[in-house]
Amino acid sequence: MNAIRRLSSDTSGKIAAGEVIERPVNVVKELLENALDASASRIVITAQGGGRELIRVEDDGIGIPVAELPLAAENYSTSKIGNIADLERIATLGFRGEALASIRCVSRLTIRSREISEDVGREIYWRDGVVAEDAPAVMNPGTVATVAELFHNLPARRKFLSSDASEIRKIASLVQSYGLAYPHVSVTLSHQGREILSYPACNFAERTEMVFGSSVFPGLRFLEYSDGEMRITGYASLPSVTRGNRSMQFVFINGRLVRDRTIAHALRQAYQSTIAADRFPLAVLKLELPPAALDINVHPTKAEVRFASEHNVHRLVSNAVRDALRGTTVSFRDKVESVYRAIFPGDSERESAPARSNRHPEQTVAERGDFGRSTGGWLFRESPEPLLENLDLEQASKPGRLYWQLHRSYIMIQIRGGMVIIDQHAAHERILFDEARRAVEAETPVVQSLLFPATIDLSPEEYERFEKVTPLLPKLGFETEPFGMRSIIVRGIPAGIRNWNDGTLLREILSDIGGAATALDEVLRSFACRSAVKAGERLGVEEMESLSDRLFATEFPFTCPHGRPTMLRVDLNELERRFHRSPGTDR
Repeated sequence: MNAIRRLSSDTSGKIAAGEVIERPVNVVKELLENALDASASRIVITAQGGGRELIRVEDDGIGIPVAELPLAAENYSTSKIGNIADLERIATLGFRGEALASIRCVSRLTIRSREISEDVGREIYWRDGVVAEDAPAVMNPGTVATVAELFHNLPARRKFLSSDASEIRKIASLVQSYGLAYPHVSVTLSHQGREILSYPACNFAERTEMVFGSSVFPGLRFLEYSDGEMRITGYASLPSVTRGNRSMQFVFINGRLVRDRTIAHALRQAYQSTIAADRFPLAVLKLELPPAALDINVHPTKAEVRFASEHNVHRLVSNAVRDALRGTTVSFRDKVESVYRAIFPGDSERESAPARSNRHPEQTVAERGDFGRSTGGWLFRESPEPLLENLDLEQASKPGRLYWQLHRSYIMIQIRGGMVIIDQHAAHERILFDEARRAVEAETPVVQSLLFPATIDLSPEEYERFEKVTPLLPKLGFETEPFGMRSIIVRGIPAGIRNWNDGTLLREILSDIGGAATALDEVLRSFACRSAVKAGERLGVEEMESLSDRLFATEFPFTCPHGRPTMLRVDLNELERRFHRSPGTDR
C-alpha cells in the first residue's frame, strides 16, 4: 500500500472541480448566476464547439473592483458571505466562492471586468491554473468571462462529453429556464455564430409566452398564493395541456433553479383525478421562502435544497395550483368531462364517458358496477392466453355478428360459445403499427396535405428529438421543414389520421421517444399509440366491425405493440356457471 501523502494543489483542484463542473452547461450556469447576482440587465452568452472550445458570458452588471479581481478565481473567495452564520440568510445564487476556482483548474480562463465606480477595468488570464497575463482594460462597466478549451487537461472527462448539438441543447435549456425566472433581464445565446435564443427584457407573462410558445400559453393559468412568509407565483397548465414527461416543469426557489421531489409531488397531487397517471402538467413555479426556511448547501451544484418544513412547502404549492385551476370543474359531470378532455385533448366531438363513482347520488348499483364481483377476477386474468384458446378469428370477424360498445372503450362481439371483448385503443394501435410498418418498408406513405400548414414552436429538448427522427417522419407521411430557431412547419400528415389536433400528435411523439437513440419501432409505437382511437370515443357499428376485421387481419392480433392484450374471450360456459345455470339448457 502506498504511503498517505498530501495531494498537490493542482491535483486537488481538478478533483474539486469535477464535483462542480461536469460539462459545459455547468460553466454557463455558474457564470450566468454570477451575472444575475451582479444585477445585470443584459447578458450575452456565446459558445463554440458545444461549449468545450469556448464559452463567453458578458454582462452589464456592477463589475468587480480592480483590486479584488485576482481573488475572484481563488478557492473560497466570495463577496456574498463572511461567516458561517451568513449561510442561514443567503439571498444570492452563488455563495461558496468555488465556481471560478473550479473553472480555472480545468480550462483557460479570462476575466475582464470594470466596477461601475472606476474609470478603468482589469483583465486577467489564467493558464494551467496560474496567472499568465494581467493588464488594465478599457471597457464599459460589467464583466466578460471567457472559458476556452474546457477539460483540455482532463482528456478522460472531455472524452465523455456528448456531441456539440447535445451539449448546446443542454445550455439552451438552462438559459431558457433562467429566462423564466428573470424576465426583466435581456438574454441571448449564440452558438457557432448563430443566434439560438434571444429574450428581450419584458414582463413575466410575456417571457412565459416566449418560452412555452403562443399556441400553448392560452392553456396556462396564472397563480399567486401566500401562506405566512411563504409566497408562490407562476403558471400552471389546464388539465387539457399536458406532456409525457416533466421537461416543461420549472421550479425556482428564491430565484434559484432547483429539482425537488416534494414540489413535484405537490404539483402532481394538485392535478389528482384530472389527468392520466402517465401525463404531466406544464408549470412555472417561483417560490419565495425565508432564507432560514431552507438549506441550499446540500448539493455540489446547488440543484437541490432541503426544507425546514416539507409539509408547509407541499401545502403551499398544492393549494396554489388548485386555486389557479378552480372553476374548471364545477359539477361532478364537469369534473368527469375535464378528466376526459385532459386525457384526450382537442377532441371537441368526443363525449365524456359515463360517470362511474359512488359519489354521484343518482347512480344505481348497476351503473357503478358494484354487483356480484368475485375475488377471483375471472374476467380479467393476469394472462390472456387461456381465454384466447381456440378462438375462431374468422367467426369473430364474420359480417353480421352482433356488436356492442361498453363504456365507449371496449367492443363486445358475440361469437359461438361466448363473446370476445376488444380493447378498442389497443386494437387500433396494433392495426396502425402494422399498417405504418408496411408503408415504411414499401416507402409508400399516403400523405394528406394540410390546407393551412401548421407552425409548431418546440422547446430545445423537443427540437433535438425532432432532428433525430427527421429522416423517419416522411416515411410515415409527415411533411415537415425547419422554420426559424426552434420552430417547424408541417405541410402534410398521414392520411386518415384522427388525432392531429393542430400538432399535438407530433409533440406527443417527440415526448415519447425521449433522448436515447431512436429506432424505427420506437417511433412507430408512439405514432400508433398517439394516433389510435382512444378509450372514451363512441364508435358506430360499422366502425366496430371495420376495426375488428382489420385487427384479425394483422400478423399479431392478440397484443398491441407494447405487449398489452387487445382482446379477451368470455366463455359461455363460464357465464352459465356464474349464473348457476345448467350448461346447454334453457333453465
